This record gives sequence, structure tokens and C-alpha cells, in this order.
Amino acid sequence: RTIGAFFAIYWMMRLDIDGKDGFCNGVDDGWKPVGLTGATDQSVLLPEKRIAFQSGAQWTFFKRLLVKAGLLEERKKTGLFKTESVYVVNQERVVSMLALTAIHDIMKMSLILPVISQDHAPYHGYATGDTVGDHDHALSYVMDHYPDALPSFRDLVQEEKRAVQFTQCNLCFNHGWFVQAEAPPGAIFTSFRDALIRDHKLQIGQRDVAFYFVHWLTDLAGAEPTPLSGCEKFVTKFPLPVLNSFLRSFEFVEKIANHSETEVMEEYLQVRWQEATPSLGPPPTGPCAIARMRLLCMAQISAYNVLKGFDALNEEDRDILSLEMARTGCACQSFTPALVPKEASEPLCGPAFLVYYGPAFLQVIGNDNAAARLAILAEIYRCARALWPASVAKVDVNVTIRIDIIKTLGVAAIQDATALGDSWVLLKHNDREAFVERSSKKKMNRMIAASEKFQVVDLSCLDPYLGRPGT
Repeated sequence: RTIGAFFAIYWMMRLDIDGKDGFCNGVDDGWKPVGLTGATDQSVLLPEKRIAFQSGAQWTFFKRLLVKAGLLEERKKTGLFKTESVYVVNQERVVSMLALTAIHDIMKMSLILPVISQDHAPYHGYATGDTVGDHDHALSYVMDHYPDALPSFRDLVQEEKRAVQFTQCNLCFNHGWFVQAEAPPGAIFTSFRDALIRDHKLQIGQRDVAFYFVHWLTDLAGAEPTPLSGCEKFVTKFPLPVLNSFLRSFEFVEKIANHSETEVMEEYLQVRWQEATPSLGPPPTGPCAIARMRLLCMAQISAYNVLKGFDALNEEDRDILSLEMARTGCACQSFTPALVPKEASEPLCGPAFLVYYGPAFLQVIGNDNAAARLAILAEIYRCARALWPASVAKVDVNVTIRIDIIKTLGVAAIQDATALGDSWVLLKHNDREAFVERSSKKKMNRMIAASEKFQVVDLSCLDPYLGRPGT
């Protein structure tokens, strides 16, 4: 896997030469990058997928990320008639990336896991004498206290050491939540931003965040190590639209070093709307704007139907989605007032809700009426708010609402449960989590007897939408 990551770095640094061919197709017996002649080319497996990736990948995003990470530097070259950009390798920065790639997984070998010295305890929750089981924390411990054990790290200049150490800290960052606008800004970014401030004392900037993402990308590219056949993990097995969305999002995540969580999220949502295909026109304004932009990202290929369904909702359902999807989960932060309901910012209240698997629920519409599916989502938000009443004291709290059990069910299948005498409930498991569950009357009685907190998901919310033609 490490060798696969090395090859990914090599190909990405050579995109303007032969890197695209190498990344997509690998090399021949003479170690020369393979250029395919067509979908029937037998020199590689799955030639049609490789050709589709090479023509559809957003290579400019790859290159932009390398420049922002400092691995490549743009220079202006002035000729007789024009000035053009040329790119040169920043050798010091590339050495840092190669050193990180070489060492970042070594602590997966349990025989060399470090034991916390009395002089260094406590360390990330580990006490004196504890073996550091988390491989990232283990490597961080050695880099912090025994750098001589890692010569390739030890000999980096201090600025580069900081960048390498940053990649190993516990960022608690879920990129999928951001790309799909699945979560409020606080749930996505606050732990990430706190790590920048608390652990690195603002010495980490956008350049280092970009460096982290290059490492993340090349590590994933080498996850299935077939270096002589190209980066097959991405090229033949990873959905290209998803990869392009991830690449596009990197430049926004980098801004968390200098901007608030909500500022980063709002800019990303607006750009995603502007770049939607087919065009949706200028970004929306008004109290429903943030909800509409989040739904666009969550629904992906079903976005047109979902947005049309949102417009078909009754006022009550539309209002609950607009309000709850506009809460930030951050103290002293709100989206631009012109884009959210007044209640979302006057006063700022919480907790904000992350509906886990909300995107999956909207992406598998099938023949369902989109408005009916959104009405169920609105009812789940309504139940969550009944379990966690809005409070100024909880403005920076984020609560996860798990809908795993219904994420792939159609509306008819969800209704079938009630026809059989069961109910859907939102059951509070703890102060930060609730799950949608199917419950018989017997189970519900047991929950009542045990004083468990739950809300019944009232499927009469579907009544205004049943019988309408699909949207």
C-alpha cells in the first residue's frame, strides 16, 4: 500500500508530462506509461473504465491541490509576445510528503508500538505504561518525543515537521458529511478547527491543510496496491462524480484555517449551486435558501426531483426543513440572514441535527413522490426537536439522528409497517444520539415502562402528498 501511494505521488507530480497515462493505466514491461488506443485495447484490464476516468477526471483540481499544498510552485515566464505559467517542483516540500508516506503506517506493526513514559503522561488519554494502540497517535508520540527513531522525519526543517505532524492529529473530520452537506457546520468542522488552534497554536495554515489532503488522496489511491497497473482504486472502482466532488471540495476545507465553520459551509453551498448541471440559475435567496442548497448536495443525481418536491411541500413541512437545516451548531455563528428563517438566528439556539444517512434517503427516490419523502424527513426533524427542545444554552451542540433502518426503504415499505400494526419511533439513546426504529406495541409498552424517551413518527404527514403524480 505504501508503494502504491508513492506511485500515486509520482504520477500526480507528472500530470503535465505522462502522469495521466501512468495514473490511469500504469506502465508496460519497459516501465513506460501506457497510452490506450481505445476501449478494446487489451494491454490493460477494463480499458473502457480507464478511458472514461482519464477523459472525465478533473485534473485541474488535482494540480490546483498540489500547488496549494506547496508541492508545485507556479512561476511566470515572460516571452517575446506573452507571459505564461510554468510549474516547478518544491523539492523540500516533496521530500516532506515522501517522508510522511514512508512512515505514516509503520505503527500498524504492533511489535513497535510505543509505551508511554512517565515523563510524557498523560498523552492523548494514555497514561504511564500504556501501549499506544492507535497507530496515528503512536506515530505522533514518537515524532513528538523520539524523533531520532525516524531519521527521515528528524532531518526535516521545523516548518515541514509541523506539516507532517498535523496529518497525524485526530481531526475528527468526515469529508462525506461536507461534500454531501449532510451535517451542520459545527458537526463537520468544529473539531477540525479546534485541532488547528489547540494542538497547533495557529501555526498551521491553508498550505498545510492542502498538504494533509494530498496525503489523504495519495494514501487512498494506493489503498489497493497495484502500482504497475495505475491507481486502480480510483480509476476502476471509485465513482468518478464522487471523486470529482471530493476534489472540488478540498479548496473550501482549506479555508477553515482562516474562516469560520459557517462561512466555509455557506460559500461551498453557493458554489455547488452555481456549478450544478444542468444550470439552476443564480443561488437562491430567502428563508428557504440554505435548505434548498443543502438538499441539492444531499440528493446528488436526484437533486432536480428533490428540489421540485421541496417546492411542492406544504408550508408547515417546508418551514421545519428550512429552519432545522439552517441551524449551524456553532456558538455565535449563523448563515447570512437573507438565506435563513428569522428564527434560525434570533436568538441562536441549538442543538443542531445531523440526520445520518439523510443523503442516502434522498438519493434512492425511485418511483416515490419526492415531496412525500421530504415530508418524512421533516417529520423526523419535528420528532428530534420534541426530544431536544431549542435552547440558547445548547447553541453549539450537535445531535446525530440515525435513520439507517429506513435509508433505502420506499414510502410504501415505510407505510407497510404501520399496516401490520407496528410504528416507527425516534428513540433517544443518549444526550447526543437518537435512532429511528420500528416498534411493535409490545416494545413500545416496554419503552414506556422503562421511561425511555421517544417520539412516534406520525405518517399522517404523508396525507397531503399521497396520490399526487411523482415529481
